[in-house]
Amino acid sequence: MAKKKENLLRQFAKDSFDPVTEEKETADKQKKGIREGTKGISGARIIDIERIKSDPDQPRKTWDKKKLNELAVSIKKHGVLQPIIVEYIEEEDYFKVISGERRYRASKIAGLEEIPCLIRNIEQRERLIHQLIENIQRQDLPPIEEAESIYTLIQARKMENPIYSQREASRELGLPKSYINEILTLLKLPDDIKESVRISDTVPKSLLLLLIRQSDEKNIRTFYQQIKEGNLTIKEAKKKIKREKSPTTQGRPKHYEYKFESPDKNFVLKIKFKKSQVDLEEVTGALKQVLDIIDQ
Repeated sequence: MAKKKENLLRQFAKDSFDPVTEEKETADKQKKGIREGTKGISGARIIDIERIKSDPDQPRKTWDKKKLNELAVSIKKHGVLQPIIVEYIEEEDYFKVISGERRYRASKIAGLEEIPCLIRNIEQRERLIHQLIENIQRQDLPPIEEAESIYTLIQARKMENPIYSQREASRELGLPKSYINEILTLLKLPDDIKESVRISDTVPKSLLLLLIRQSDEKNIRTFYQQIKEGNLTIKEAKKKIKREKSPTTQGRPKHYEYKFESPDKNFVLKIKFKKSQVDLEEVTGALKQVLDIIDQ
């Protein structure tokens, strides 16, 4: 009897002087956790769609409503044939989409109450790579968002490895280095034009790349405005930009030439490339090749 009384007094004291613990216990009991409220299937789990949220850092920021609705119709008829990939956020007791954002959004439009998911615990930078590769492989990621995502990836990787470059990014993403270099130049477009093309699919990537190669911002704006107002077709714009931008010699593009003159004027070094556009890394690589041959 004395023991039972002692236990009751201890519990009373705990309840009286430790209300925070009681609140925490109540909150913990309200959490469903990673398994409760989900169903197991082969290699995945069926999860209540209300417990799933988008990733705010997802590379894609704009979505084609027509295509989402078309996917929703297919999902409503056939279901989600391929599970999406999610990560369980224990602190807030929900699942965050890592891969499969379109299927998730279309499933909500279709009125699904639950959706098949693969649960993964992926480090933040790896998650960015997963999302970026998924979007690039579909080939419908808006060019500006693609450029911003690749830039974000490079900056994130540089925090781990200061010498991480576009070359490493091209290997990691399985894309040509020239493609990485070109797509990143789109970030030099004026901010208002970037925002305009972000929500429009009427200006293709190839034309944006031609725009950025204009001699100055004024020319970029002139051509873009003509296209936007419908005074110049994309086909006409491409021909006009190429004709005005590319100096030719007997119909061939002018070769790029790197020139270095020593401070004391004792010598001049020239390297001529077999193409009109060259980045700094290519110049550095050419110089290294020359030094290697001389040292042999």
